[in-house]
Amino acid sequence: MSLQTKLVISFTLLLLLVIVTVGLIATRSVESILVAQIDRTLVGFMDRGPDPGPGPHPEPPESQSDEFLRPIAEVLVDSEGAVIEARPSGFSDEPDPLPDVSDLPDTTELIYLPSVDDTLEYRAVIESFPDDLRLVRAAPLTAIDAAGDELLRTVALAGLGILLLGGAATWWTVKRSLRPVDQMVETAEAIASGDLTRRVPDLEPGTELGRLGSSLNEMLSHIEHAVDTEKEGQERLRQFIADASHELRTPVTAIVGYAELRRRGGLATPEDENKAWSRIESEGNRMGLLVEDLLTLTRLGTGKPLHLSEVDVARVARNAAADHRVIDPERPVTVTGPESVVLRADEERLHQVITSLLSNVRIHTPPWTAVVIDISDLGEEVVVDVTDNGVGFPEAGLGHVFDRFYRADPSRSRRSGGSGLGLAIVEAIVTTHGGTVTASNVEGGGARVTITLPRSGDLT
Repeated sequence: MSLQTKLVISFTLLLLLVIVTVGLIATRSVESILVAQIDRTLVGFMDRGPDPGPGPHPEPPESQSDEFLRPIAEVLVDSEGAVIEARPSGFSDEPDPLPDVSDLPDTTELIYLPSVDDTLEYRAVIESFPDDLRLVRAAPLTAIDAAGDELLRTVALAGLGILLLGGAATWWTVKRSLRPVDQMVETAEAIASGDLTRRVPDLEPGTELGRLGSSLNEMLSHIEHAVDTEKEGQERLRQFIADASHELRTPVTAIVGYAELRRRGGLATPEDENKAWSRIESEGNRMGLLVEDLLTLTRLGTGKPLHLSEVDVARVARNAAADHRVIDPERPVTVTGPESVVLRADEERLHQVITSLLSNVRIHTPPWTAVVIDISDLGEEVVVDVTDNGVGFPEAGLGHVFDRFYRADPSRSRRSGGSGLGLAIVEAIVTTHGGTVTASNVEGGGARVTITLPRSGDLT
């Protein structure tokens, strides 16, 4: 059974209970009012009733004559309870049965008496006279019963109409109020079918359903983002495995080829053999560097702890620049900024970051391209800018320069370059330090990599 049906049935039953309760209360109230009027009439007769004396009870007033309606029955009984004289109520041609006076209580209070044939009920008062005579004046409750029955019929008919209208109004109101819930169910079903772009329609923000809809939409956005991120991560993982396999296949193929050539006797001269061994060693070194870079990324990605200490980043930059001048003496490398900027970091990893950036410049720019390492102390943060005046990054690839094995030119061989993981390692190290790294092009030519590190050395 649906929630809407349950609510309609519950409200209809509650409305029915209210109608029945109101009907019973109204009927009892009307009956009580009418009985009170009869009581006042009976008490009035009792207050002005004549003393019958020793003889029969005197004639009733003209309004009580046999030719007219008798609203009150009168029965005179003796001490033994025998009826001396009686006048019924009702019409003269069809009088009511007399009240049953066979067992009268000894009281002057107003009482209820049944008729002798138990077909109707009387409201009676007993008045005592000398010689143990008692006069019973009793008003039939036929009119009251009829009025109560009529009122009940009226309330029942009116209640039925109210019940039907109330049920219809409840159904319409509940259906309209629960429409947002139906929309949420439809949205949930669509999302369960795979449509993560579906959202709950906007509702009144001040209502409970409005707040629920907003929360659901926010949750769905997070879920969609998480799923997209997961898909993107899986795609990058597949691409990473494919690229790594491709990069490893080249040196492995070369090594296996030279070994096979030697086994078959293809190296006829010592010069050919020395060349083969040199190529095997070179390809083995390339493969070792690639594996080492992959291991570095794996360690950083699994949250391996850094060896934090107080590090002078300006000194680390000057040392990296000095090392680079030895490797590439023709390339001018300049370090600018404060003489000393101390922060908490892993000195070895920080040196690796700057060295990787300098190596990236050396590999992808002409030998005369100048490099500037600028250090800025911003208080809570330290910024390191590595800028060259070369050709810069391809505009289309700015968003991918830190991707693993990314190539601006897919056809370019890595034989003249590195493993393709240098900038990816830079990003991983900086991120592990709780910092950020961005790449941009310098106006007028050149590339810039900006590293921002927190001075406190908080880890992510």
